[in-house]
Amino acid sequence: MGAGSSERMGTPKMMLRHQGRTLIQHVIEAAVNSDVDGVAVVINPDVDGLLAEATMAGVNKIFLNYQSNQGLSASVKSGLYVLPAEAEAAIFLLGDQPLISSREINLLLEESHADHSHSVYQSSYFGKRGHPVLFHRKMFNRLLEIKGDKGGRDLVKKYTDEVKIVEMGRNYPFDIDTMADFKKLLRREVS
Repeated sequence: MGAGSSERMGTPKMMLRHQGRTLIQHVIEAAVNSDVDGVAVVINPDVDGLLAEATMAGVNKIFLNYQSNQGLSASVKSGLYVLPAEAEAAIFLLGDQPLISSREINLLLEESHADHSHSVYQSSYFGKRGHPVLFHRKMFNRLLEIKGDKGGRDLVKKYTDEVKIVEMGRNYPFDIDTMADFKKLLRREVS
């Protein structure tokens, strides 16, 4: 999902470049190179050039979220609306986490295929919970009820018995929310 307004950043963060690609391209590539059956990207149509950056081989659908000003919930709902009717689950990735890899996505998929007893599979990085998060279809209606600038976090907290934590065995792939975060990412690039 890359439909946010980047208010804390002050500039469209999805368009910032890291290692020759935009932040959103890193995340899309991780999804495309994973074992998922399809990739849908939700973007803010008001960001110049973002549609071109999200148009990549392997992307099945791009949804222009004209309601991105309504917060994260609008992006979550948009992502669910474009899923094929037969989709068993959805994995949510954030466009401002360029250090997520296909490995993390695949670990969630493997765990959900091996253990069907949970509705949510959430990534953990040495005990710190984060993205990606996999929601099975039975949680879709609950996700569609979310309002405002919220995603699935409240559902994860509310339905703790339905959540399986999947340890990724690596450091947390931090979010790029501020220019300081982006500079930290760039320092990693040169070190």
